[in-house]
Amino acid sequence: MSATVSGPSSHEGEPSAAALLEAGDIVGLMRACHDRRLEREGIPMVLGFVDERREIPASTDAAQLAEGNAFADVFDRYTDALVPFARDEDEGAVITAMQVVAYTHFAPGAAPISEEASA
Repeated sequence: MSATVSGPSSHEGEPSAAALLEAGDIVGLMRACHDRRLEREGIPMVLGFVDERREIPASTDAAQLAEGNAFADVFDRYTDALVPFARDEDEGAVITAMQVVAYTHFAPGAAPISEEASA
């Protein structure tokens, strides 16, 4: 998996998110994610609305589907590492894994995943 993560470590003397990602330390990434103080970083919060009264059309774009599958693989790997005991419908487990994926792969300066997560 190839992704670029930038930014300082959460605490002095602790490894950065990039170093944790490179080492494959998913639990360390989770801790770093939870230790962040987003309000001090000027990170805007976004609220999105979705009309789910009708069926949401699925994408037919091959590139979007491939990228979505790559992120799904990463999400599954993070979920297995962070909350292996969780049920599929466990919202807390989903939120935890989503936080770490967002922190490592959607952060400013992060590069898109260019390989399968299992590589």
